[in-house]
Formats: sequence, C-alpha cells, structure tokens
Amino acid sequence: MNRSGRRAAIIAAGAALAACGTVGVAIAAPGSASSAPGAASAAKTVRYFAFDINNGATDPGFIPVAGTNPKAYSQGDELVINDQVTTTHRVGNGFPIIGHDAGVCTLTRIPEKNADQTLANCVVTVVVKNSSLTVQGVVRFKSMQPEPAVLAVTGGTGRFDGAAGSVDVTFTKSHKILAFALK
Repeated sequence: MNRSGRRAAIIAAGAALAACGTVGVAIAAPGSASSAPGAASAAKTVRYFAFDINNGATDPGFIPVAGTNPKAYSQGDELVINDQVTTTHRVGNGFPIIGHDAGVCTLTRIPEKNADQTLANCVVTVVVKNSSLTVQGVVRFKSMQPEPAVLAVTGGTGRFDGAAGSVDVTFTKSHKILAFALK
C-alpha cells in the first residue's frame, strides 16, 4: 500500500480511537446530549471531531510487521491512533480541545491482487477528566480509503463506568466526525 493509503489507514484508526474518547466527552458536556423527554433509557447522541496528531510526512503512526515491506500493508501491521478530540463548534480559528484518545488498529485482512478491501480491528481508549471510554470494532478500507464505520462502546471508567452503545465514524480529508449513541 502506498504512503497515501497508509495515511488514510492511520486516519481511520485514529477515528476509531477518537470515537472512544468522544463518548466520554459527550456524556460530560452539559446540554450537548439529546434524549426523548421522559425516557430514562433513551439513547443520547453526541457529535465530536477528532484531529490526528500523527498526520506527518513520515507516517509515525504506521508500524510494519518485522521483515515485511514497509511500503505495502501486511497482515499484522499496526496503525497507532493518537487524536485530539474537540467540540464541533468553531471558536476563533479552531475547535476547543476537550480530550484525547489512544489506541491501535491491527490489519487483519489484506486483499489479494485485484481485491480492494482491507480490514483492521481497532481498540481505542479516550480519556476525559479522569474518566475513560473504550471502543472496539472493524474499519474497512476500499481502494485504500477508510469507509464509514460503526464501532461498539465496550466500557468505561469513572463517570463512564458501565458505558454501552455505539459510535458512527465518518472521515473527511482533515478530521473524523464521531456521532455517539450511548445507552
């Protein structure tokens, strides 16, 4: 896989990780979640942006399996996730940083010649104000570009203890959009 494909994979992995952290922020932000009136168990939906810190020319987030070609994806390669999680509302020249995430996506399926889908299993943790959320799931790549993904919220600590739900992740050229649905 070429450099732009690796960068897209890193961005996708970052999105998965950011999704984890965004959930924690979503619950913590007063007035930012929406739920049906009178429905205590209704899902809360919150949106955040995640900006990749590793987005450099040398792809510091890509770790090839030892003994493989670092210019092409191989099964077992890892993509390190490292994002700043922000609000979706611009303030001045940017978006306020409200948290961060950290994780890894391991490439599990590398297509044969003429196939165009690669799969990565991602596990990400987001830390917000001494609490954390974890997210896990598969991100698919088509023509070396990440596709929208739905990942599971698998747990949390602190104020997010017992967290459950999902996060929809979409990718833009500059950042990820995270939409969490928490139960």
